[in-house]
Amino acid sequence: MSRLFLCEKPNQARDIAKVLGVTEKGNGCLKGRGITVTWGFGHLLESAPPEAYDPDLKRWTLEALPILPGQWKLEVKPSAKKQFHVVKKLLGTVSEVVIATDADREGEMIAREILEACRFSGDVLNRPGFLGDPLV
Repeated sequence: MSRLFLCEKPNQARDIAKVLGVTEKGNGCLKGRGITVTWGFGHLLESAPPEAYDPDLKRWTLEALPILPGQWKLEVKPSAKKQFHVVKKLLGTVSEVVIATDADREGEMIAREILEACRFSGDVLNRPGFLGDPLV
């Protein structure tokens, strides 16, 4: 079983990789011992602009408010496209992901948005259980 650790930022990935003994540098990741550690740069995705829902909303007026889509859309941030594609490709090669982002709601949301955008369907573990402790 291959395992991917999804971190929120590069320095976090380096710290986790060091603890796990993962030292081989890859494209947007660290690898070794059947483990891959990758990262975002905080948010890789952002809310889509109004015109993504309806072209007429490109130039909206106060009368058009509120804009309440039935389903919120996310888009890859232009500055994060390269790393998003790295993460997406890695997700296609593993059977298990460990969410190793910051241990707060925002960190969890960052990871979950990426997994959903990439349509990851494998097993997902949350910290702290990734080092063998029972999951909380």
